[in-house]
Amino acid sequence: MQVNMRREQRRMGRHTYTLCWESPDGKAFSVESRGVDISRSGICVVSPRKVAVDTLVFIQSHGTTLAGYAVVRHCSPHGNDFAIGCAFNDETKITVTFGGAEDVDYYAFLQISPKADWPTIHRVYRIMPTRFHPDNPETGDAEKFLILQAAYETLSDSKRRAAYDASLQSREPGALPIFELSEFVNGIEGEMNRRLGVLSLLYNRRRTSPQSPGISILDLEKRMGMPREYLDFTTWYLKSRQFITAGDNSEFVLTALGVDHVESNCSQPILQKLLESGPRCATSGTARASSDLAEKLQLSPPRVEE
Repeated sequence: MQVNMRREQRRMGRHTYTLCWESPDGKAFSVESRGVDISRSGICVVSPRKVAVDTLVFIQSHGTTLAGYAVVRHCSPHGNDFAIGCAFNDETKITVTFGGAEDVDYYAFLQISPKADWPTIHRVYRIMPTRFHPDNPETGDAEKFLILQAAYETLSDSKRRAAYDASLQSREPGALPIFELSEFVNGIEGEMNRRLGVLSLLYNRRRTSPQSPGISILDLEKRMGMPREYLDFTTWYLKSRQFITAGDNSEFVLTALGVDHVESNCSQPILQKLLESGPRCATSGTARASSDLAEKLQLSPPRVEE
């Protein structure tokens, strides 16, 4: 019996996916495709190669946790390509994670440790749905509400959480786009902005991971896209001002003075951008919800078990 994959709300899945399968005569094929939309039950992709209906394919996402087998339910011409709809099997479904944005760190969003146990996750979740639900005129936030639902759905299921944790470990942290601006390279202004960059990264880490608030010089290099030679003077100055300190493991950690400095200067436009460019957490600046999110949110606040 053919699965009705449209019974679940679809969300945009703008990632690249690799599809692998075998033809009836045993020949192996592989093709790169681009995602169109995705649900817990299946996905639609656009591929330059036609795949026969009822073919079992292995699908691997580039950038999300999705990995596993699916069955092709339809394949139709789409310009010069083909639109392919696939239904996931049960094992693949547990690898699907999504929210308002697929690159959100759920632990950072909930402001809990990646080692948090189930009671902690449940306790943090219980107090947040009503706060973020769009019906709340004071603190409602459509995008955050959806991310909250996705985070809880993923982290409260042991298999989904294991798949999600594996995806986090496999992600190689790259430079944040904001550090590509010339304001972080040229002259004295560049040096001053690099100091704010280091402070903002450590501030976000201190808030979201209080049990492990340090960042190594190697990670600072990666996140800022700069060699350590660019950061030696920066970190020396911040240590001299006692805004940061270096622990026994050589990681830099923000001090209380550093927190005060960040918060007293948070009205500066460049610092605002830096703070918002870090991991997305539940109390970060509000993002504008897109129209597809608004459609999704025509529902009642979630019921939370005591």
